[in-house]
Amino acid sequence: MTETITPPTGGKPAGRHGSPTKFIIGGAVIVVAIALLIFTSVGGATTYYVTVGELKAKGGAGVGKKVRVAGLVDGATIQYDQQTLNLSFVMADDSGRLSVVYHGPRPDMLQDQAEAVVEGKLNEQGTFEATNLMLKCPSKYEAAATATAQPAAKK
Repeated sequence: MTETITPPTGGKPAGRHGSPTKFIIGGAVIVVAIALLIFTSVGGATTYYVTVGELKAKGGAGVGKKVRVAGLVDGATIQYDQQTLNLSFVMADDSGRLSVVYHGPRPDMLQDQAEAVVEGKLNEQGTFEATNLMLKCPSKYEAAATATAQPAAKK
């Protein structure tokens, strides 16, 4: 007696693990998720860059909006409390002066005429509340670095 085995009917053919539609839908979900991550991270990172005068000219319209402002530090106005880490100073450029408050450690390069870039918001009293304080390296270091980088003259 010989028995014949027939493949079951109604099942998936051997070797197929899913339809291409599942892969297309899965790929589309991944692409949408990546696009959403990129869009939300870029949107949160954008900050407008204005001068001191432009920020002051906005008046009430500039209050509470996140901006980035550049200027020179007035060294005579620097006040720092080591206990509370509160730092305040006045920043100026050709278009005006701006009072800045910052909470955090005092940068070593914060001195008179240092080029500063502050990021934060202007409050209703006209004081800029900085959440980020960046200082450019003084030009005296750039000159020294250039002098040491020059090759020695051959005799």
